[in-house]
Amino acid sequence: MNTSNRVRSRVPARKRRRAALAGALTTTALVSGLLLAAPGSAAAHETHRTAPSGVTETDIAASTSSTYYRIPDITVSTKGTVLLAYDRRNGSSADLPGDIDTMLVRSTDNGRTWSKPAAVVDYPGPQGCGDSSMIVDRDTGRIFLFCTYSAGKVGFPTSQPGTDDTTDPNTLHVQVRHSDDDGRTWSGPTDLNPQVKDVSWRGYFASSGHGIQTSGGRLIQPLAVADSAGTHHFADIHSDDHGATWHAGALSSADNDESKAVELSDGTIVQNVRPVRAGHRLIATSHDGGQTFSASVADPELPDPSVNGDEIRVNAASHGPHRDWLLFANAADQSARQNMTIRLSCDNGKTWPVRKLLHAGPSGYAAMAMLPDGRVGVFYEGGASSYTEKMVFATLSPGDLGASCGR
Repeated sequence: MNTSNRVRSRVPARKRRRAALAGALTTTALVSGLLLAAPGSAAAHETHRTAPSGVTETDIAASTSSTYYRIPDITVSTKGTVLLAYDRRNGSSADLPGDIDTMLVRSTDNGRTWSKPAAVVDYPGPQGCGDSSMIVDRDTGRIFLFCTYSAGKVGFPTSQPGTDDTTDPNTLHVQVRHSDDDGRTWSGPTDLNPQVKDVSWRGYFASSGHGIQTSGGRLIQPLAVADSAGTHHFADIHSDDHGATWHAGALSSADNDESKAVELSDGTIVQNVRPVRAGHRLIATSHDGGQTFSASVADPELPDPSVNGDEIRVNAASHGPHRDWLLFANAADQSARQNMTIRLSCDNGKTWPVRKLLHAGPSGYAAMAMLPDGRVGVFYEGGASSYTEKMVFATLSPGDLGASCGR
């Protein structure tokens, strides 16, 4: 989530919906040079572009002059279904406050074809709920979807210290929904402000992309927080009872922003953080399950223009092959949002010797997941002239990065 204010849409709802349908490109997949249509849908206009060797790309959604698609979110269910969620921003590409809906598509074949897009969250404007993040509970199969709600009055820069009143329009609200049928249908929202928001915080939101479940079963969802003085931090909320209740950990050191959590093979939680000021990614560690963190330090191998990226493990098991392999994706530049790049670490993030450029043009947010077929899925924002043009899903094998890591 950026810190710019939303321009309220004046585009009629019916026209916005027509534009949204025209802009969605969920049916076009470039696979070995063939265009595949998702079942039950007609192919959108063909979009041929050169992809790096070994990479398969699919356009999930394309923005129009009145409807914009942003903020990638990805997870894989216990049944092997790949789920992508993203913002449909009506009238403007800007953040809350405004009419932002949460869209979802599903794939049961490792991302080769996709369902038609469905609105999981669609409040009437000027209300909105965006910047979604999903977590799968591997023990129950339940899928959680977080998004940040505004009644249409405030966004992150203007959110005020607030009570735990779930109807307070002057502060942002983190909501969570769940699905017990593999993402086909979703529950109503639970407002988490009474459980996790410190009333002194000016604003907060759930960091988009995905949370994690640790090897011990804890569910972790990162937050971005503006404290009582307006200073930015990250913090993690967690649940040890399969999402029945949530609890907030301590705020990180200052000048941290959106982040992703990853559990290393020894149980350490590493937070890979967007810096408030462009330069390099920030790294912090926790040895108590995300409750408290070390001070954040810059990683000189990971340039970042202040944008939300992602870090995941190749093999989530604590033992076995590739247990120390990590993947990282972001717009790899110290100042501009461009050069969407995926990197491989063979040593739990100490070094990042291998990288592959996915898109040299304008690039924004990125989120990743390991797919059932062993490939990695990268869901990112990109385009020819602006990173808000398209939502792209790319897949590749970790082996395509060209490193054996000595094994």
